[in-house]
Amino acid sequence: MRAEDYYRNTVDRSSDWADQAAEPGFAPVGAVIRAALPSLAKGGRVLDIGCQGGHQLALLREHFDEAVGLDVAPYEEMWALFPDIDFIVHDVDAASIPYPDGHFDCIIATNVLEHVFDVYGFVREVHRLLRPGGTCVISVPNIAEIRRVMSLARGKVPVTGGNQYPFTDEQGWDGQHLHYFTPSALTHLLAEEGLEVTDTLVIGKLPRLKRLWLAGLSSSIDVVAVRAESVHRG
Repeated sequence: MRAEDYYRNTVDRSSDWADQAAEPGFAPVGAVIRAALPSLAKGGRVLDIGCQGGHQLALLREHFDEAVGLDVAPYEEMWALFPDIDFIVHDVDAASIPYPDGHFDCIIATNVLEHVFDVYGFVREVHRLLRPGGTCVISVPNIAEIRRVMSLARGKVPVTGGNQYPFTDEQGWDGQHLHYFTPSALTHLLAEEGLEVTDTLVIGKLPRLKRLWLAGLSSSIDVVAVRAESVHRG
């Protein structure tokens, strides 16, 4: 199965917030970008992989000379709202992203890594596209959150992306999530492919409490990482 077939319904499932897309400042996951902004390398070029409607990238647009949004599904009506951003449809599991090595100063990939088939290949591609010293924002659901651990203990599949439980074919199994991560697992994966975590973001309510036990209390893992000069594996 091709990824574009597997994710064929993603645009339709965005219809619940599509009507709000034209509102100023609209961004379904804007909190991550706002928290990460002080730690990002600005200027030059930014790429948002899995950009959906482009609203998150629009929050960053003024800080970069060029902005590119990429998604496996075409959100053409929403993309038309942002004429100063270049958008492309591309399956990251099928082929390399069509830009040269070191082309971007910053890469955003929020709620994407859990969807791709090859997580190692994806992170390797992020490393390739970043210039040395460039920064990236990676966000994934946190399977170690205590509520999800308790769900598993009660015999239920932990919900990290699905809007319905039991899961449905329309929504996809757990919102079409293929992989699960903990904070330490994500950090290890990024380091294996040459991306060094420099900042762990705390999103949402009770940030001081979450800092005490991020693995158990945060529903997501949101990090800023820098492209290292060399890759250490094993």
